[in-house]
Amino acid sequence: MAFPFSLVIFDLDGTLVDSAADIAESVNRTLSDWKLPTYDVGQIIEWIGEGSRKLITYAFRHAGSEVDIDEVMPGFLVHYAETALDAIAYDGVVDTLAALHAQGVKLAVCTNKNEEFVRPLLEARGMLPYIDGIVGGNTLPERKPSGVPLLHLAKEAGVAASETLMVGDSESDMLAARDAGLPFVMVSYGYRKSLDLHAIGALAVIDRMPDLLAIGSSR
Repeated sequence: MAFPFSLVIFDLDGTLVDSAADIAESVNRTLSDWKLPTYDVGQIIEWIGEGSRKLITYAFRHAGSEVDIDEVMPGFLVHYAETALDAIAYDGVVDTLAALHAQGVKLAVCTNKNEEFVRPLLEARGMLPYIDGIVGGNTLPERKPSGVPLLHLAKEAGVAASETLMVGDSESDMLAARDAGLPFVMVSYGYRKSLDLHAIGALAVIDRMPDLLAIGSSR
């Protein structure tokens, strides 16, 4: 059965790649620079999903620091650049992208990670040849949970919103899809925090990315 959408927009962290360990490392290196306590990956995952400024804001607030985040960000971005390519693709992701691409489905990535870190990571993990469009957290004036980046990618691809699917793992992805009026699929293995994936109106909740290829039968 042919895939029922002409464009699929994927979140990156927690959806295509497991980046929790490298994000945690960059956060902890930054906290150490400021002589603040560091945290385990489980805690830092709770702060992922809204972009790097929010991530660092939450970490420093949790550590009891009132330092100006503008002073912290340059150092964090240095550490992030040192660790960003350590993220690993989840099982079956690259094969799924290749299968969709082979069917003529256009593919894009919408992430709140700064754009300059996205393309090198996609290239390092063998995904870039299949990706037609990229929007990072600093690409447009608005980022997820706004639906603007998703509609921008659809327009760029020449695909109607009704033929576009969002795939993500977090509340930010769900809210962006709703704001843009797009159907969405959630992955169960990402950084959902306390979000009840089965109660938010997703077209499907999948445990492995290859399961995405079977959603045609449920639409």
